[in-house]
Amino acid sequence: MKVLDNQQMRLLDRITTKEYKIPGLILMENAGMNTTVEVMKALNEDYRKKVIIICGTGNNGGDGFAVARHLYNKDVQVKVYIVGDEKSIQNDAKVNFEAIQAMRVSIGVLKDENDMIDFNLDLMKSDIVVDAIFGTGLNKPVKGIANEVIGVVNKVKRKIISVDIPSGISGDTGKVLGSAIRATKTVAYQLPKIGNLTAPAIEYNGELLICPIGIPQEAISKSQYEAKLITEKTLKDILPIRGLNSHKGNYGRALMIAGSRGMTGAAILASKAALRSGVGMLHLAIPEELNDILETQLTEVMTVPFQVPKGNAKEFTGVEDIMGSLQRSNVVALGPGLGRSKETEVIVERVLREAKCPVILDADALNVLPKMLKLLKKVKSRCILTPHPGEMAKLTGLSIPEINENRIKVAKDFSRKYGVIVVLKGASTVITDEEGHVYLNTTGNPGMATAGSGDVLTGIITALVGQKINLIGAAMAGVYIHGRSGDEAAKITGEYGMIASDMVREVPRIITEIVNKKKAFD
Repeated sequence: MKVLDNQQMRLLDRITTKEYKIPGLILMENAGMNTTVEVMKALNEDYRKKVIIICGTGNNGGDGFAVARHLYNKDVQVKVYIVGDEKSIQNDAKVNFEAIQAMRVSIGVLKDENDMIDFNLDLMKSDIVVDAIFGTGLNKPVKGIANEVIGVVNKVKRKIISVDIPSGISGDTGKVLGSAIRATKTVAYQLPKIGNLTAPAIEYNGELLICPIGIPQEAISKSQYEAKLITEKTLKDILPIRGLNSHKGNYGRALMIAGSRGMTGAAILASKAALRSGVGMLHLAIPEELNDILETQLTEVMTVPFQVPKGNAKEFTGVEDIMGSLQRSNVVALGPGLGRSKETEVIVERVLREAKCPVILDADALNVLPKMLKLLKKVKSRCILTPHPGEMAKLTGLSIPEINENRIKVAKDFSRKYGVIVVLKGASTVITDEEGHVYLNTTGNPGMATAGSGDVLTGIITALVGQKINLIGAAMAGVYIHGRSGDEAAKITGEYGMIASDMVREVPRIITEIVNKKKAFD
């Protein structure tokens, strides 16, 4: 599913009205009808309940006026409040505004603090609030009476349904522009906007529902948008159905370089996740002193023990054992629990210089990478980097707040500069590639903010690349499966008690579910 920014949505609207001759008023009518359906669900079809609809003076407000008209026709108790000067309402929004005037829908106007008394009283008597103040086009901080209205609405603790996007959220970035409505449900029209899917906006959406409004699918399919939402349907085109006449060699020979004293768990979790994601053979390079522990914990993994010098890192001859295994692998992942030693730096540098297979860099590999960033441009194969915002800060020199406020741009710029795929982890993980494509994932939950969660993701992506799935497809499938596994684990343990191994347990079931649906469809 494509994801739009403000400019792209305006362009698609213009194409719909100019090339396909569909008036904007029809799109607004469809938007109003779909939102009305959701309001009636929230009311449980109880017509005695009261709905307050707060409208701005633009097209978002026009959608709100259309909702008011439909609810009024159903004998629902409706009151509309306009934030701003009603004289500035124009075009399609004006048509719907004049319609509710003619129907004698109760209308109030909010221009200053003196108008807030009746509004506050009505809010306290209401059951549902419809937020149609600002749409995706908002590009400056909310101030004045609108800011006061948003603050009051958030305090009354009513069910709030936002039209297209919660008012106060940037449709381009998901940034809160001063203040924003905290919706119970957001009804996004036709396609999700970037602001619907990225942090911190996802804290404000509530339940996100995508509703069609009549924009032709042909217009959407012709449009060349860079951003897409990863869905289960996306994965059906990525995950292959296994042939009956197959063997372990068909599903990849992966090398994982992970673990160190005190951090064997990272290597174990990444390895188990890779095995549960279907890799054919997995070799794990591990310091020799930890080999017995790993062989006990990972009976299906072949270990590659290497010696770590106690003194000068120049004596690190064990790296040759790793390189020997690398030459026989079709994917290598390094970093989980590897430590930030000089030996780690040697391993990362040698892998980047010598690997002819895809390279996945995570955790401690990313922590030492800033010292050798230029090597990314010289790698013989392609790389996937899986940083969280803190690791991305070290790679870019930006602060964590700067990254979190511009997640898509930061990831895109890094991908293009260094020719790599970036998986920027966090709430709504962002995936970008060298060509500027953007993919957003919304599976997952706060319970996944636990030690080892990133190691599980690395293992899943490694296994998928090993099975010869193209790198961007493996990254997309990996983050989706990882998030879904966390969602399923949370149903059993709750978010508070979830640990990373709970996610590993769910991985094969999620993959099986997706592949079985693919079989049924085919």
